[in-house]
Amino acid sequence: MNYFFQTKITRNLPVKETKFKEKLLLAQKHIENFHKYNSSHLSEATFYEFGAGWDMAQPLLFYTMGVDHQIIVDIRRLVRPELINNSIKIIEHLNEVFTFPRLPKTHIKDKFDFESVFLKYYGIEYKAPYDARKTGLSDNSIDCITSTNTLEHIPANEIKAILKECYRILKKDGILSFQIDYQDHYSYFDKNISVYNFLKFNQATWNTFFNPSLHYQNRLRHKEYLQLFSESGFNILEDKYYGGTPSDIEQIKTVRINKQFSNYDLNDLVIRGTLIVLRKC
Repeated sequence: MNYFFQTKITRNLPVKETKFKEKLLLAQKHIENFHKYNSSHLSEATFYEFGAGWDMAQPLLFYTMGVDHQIIVDIRRLVRPELINNSIKIIEHLNEVFTFPRLPKTHIKDKFDFESVFLKYYGIEYKAPYDARKTGLSDNSIDCITSTNTLEHIPANEIKAILKECYRILKKDGILSFQIDYQDHYSYFDKNISVYNFLKFNQATWNTFFNPSLHYQNRLRHKEYLQLFSESGFNILEDKYYGGTPSDIEQIKTVRINKQFSNYDLNDLVIRGTLIVLRKC
């Protein structure tokens, strides 16, 4: 049902090349953050990502940029060979413009040999279904932890548990590079509503009618994430948040904000997302 919804209703899948370029830019930013704050070579580093998604676009892009060892986990096994092959096809086409250091070596023929193929050819360990709160990975074993538009889909108490585990497995000089989207995801396929539309509902109404487990949005705002990171023992190296423009402020004023968010500063409510880099205190 989820796959049907993604392909037939929202039409997010398979990813079009325009959207894939956005994934490429985010992957490049994660790699830039790693180079900026870690002296290890990409070929020697171990990357860990929670929230693999459908098409393995980011792990494949990391591979093209020189990452030799990745551990990718997801709470559900969402990957599909046809979507992975679509990612590989787009990478091969984009190589005409971007000239990647290397290209994927093989396509996926069978969903049952996916893990072995990815480990053999790309150094990618895929684990799903898998609990990011209890990875079983060794202490201080990961150089870079990434998350791309995933945290907004996780309840706050589970984010705490995941961050605790991230702290345990991250090396002392390792980094976390997180892209978080604070916008109402329904606005992506319903152009009649604002990116702040979900702020008008109280928690009971939101959870009952608009927040199913397959499309869960926690509605946490920027300051709440900063508090979670601080409480989990991380320092902020960079916080490149976006949004908060005059037009954003005018847009949010058209939404009748629920009293649940009445204690928030308007400038915090209008932040649309962030790319944030963290390190152990």
